Amino acid sequence: MTTSQTLVDCHFHVFDAGVAVASARYRPPYAAPLADWLSMAGSMGDATVDPYGVVVQTSFLGTDNAAMLAALRRMPGRLRGVAVVDPAVDDAELATLDAAGVRGIRLNLYGDAGWWRIDTAPWRSLFQRVAALGWHVEVHTNNGDGAMVLAALDAALDNAPAPIVLDHFGRPGPLGVDDPVFDTARTVAVRRPLWIKISAPYRLASPDQWPTLAAHWAEIAGPDRLLWGSDWPWTNHEAPARADECRAVMAWLAQRPDLSEGLRWRNAAALYGFALAG
Repeated sequence: MTTSQTLVDCHFHVFDAGVAVASARYRPPYAAPLADWLSMAGSMGDATVDPYGVVVQTSFLGTDNAAMLAALRRMPGRLRGVAVVDPAVDDAELATLDAAGVRGIRLNLYGDAGWWRIDTAPWRSLFQRVAALGWHVEVHTNNGDGAMVLAALDAALDNAPAPIVLDHFGRPGPLGVDDPVFDTARTVAVRRPLWIKISAPYRLASPDQWPTLAAHWAEIAGPDRLLWGSDWPWTNHEAPARADECRAVMAWLAQRPDLSEGLRWRNAAALYGFALAG
């Protein structure tokens, strides 16, 4: 009898070919449909994989969350979402996103020289409304900028009890485990829940260091605060090797029983509200 293994991919994207906002740095010439993600996620183990997932709004679609919402509505209960919104978004739109399964907002500050705007009144107000919904704030930044951005975001959130999620290992720079993002994370984790996505090692300053960084985050944030994400379809880094890298993480987890169940599904169930029992 074949048993299935639950796996939650906490970071993937869906979009149509050639669609992007005018200011986008990247416009993929291909589509990333939900069916293709299901096929990829289903190949992530030796046993039959039962995939759940978190659709993260991609930067080149701006605040047009339509593709993400369409995916959530196709698989209610199996998918959650992370949206990108403007501070001027009204409460009705936030309620619509919440009802569809959105559980957080993303701040993609990678290459964004004006990222300090997150500590202005409009953004602080948005963070209060996000926290009232029980959502988290996810942040992506340049390698080596994590400590500075994380400290600023924590200050901007102030007393809003929103968790923070760091994309892609928190993007430490060349210092690796000595990057100041880890010390900042220790401080922030005392004030609010802090989660780390073990995803996209190819985006790191030293990609081969990902096992060491993952183990270090388990010590800093705790094994119950780590999330696994494929980053499919690996925009601007597309290559067959990407899926193999995801499988390498799965193989590493098989050797870490202290982390495996949490990273595969349990931690994601806690953060995103999936009804899972293993």
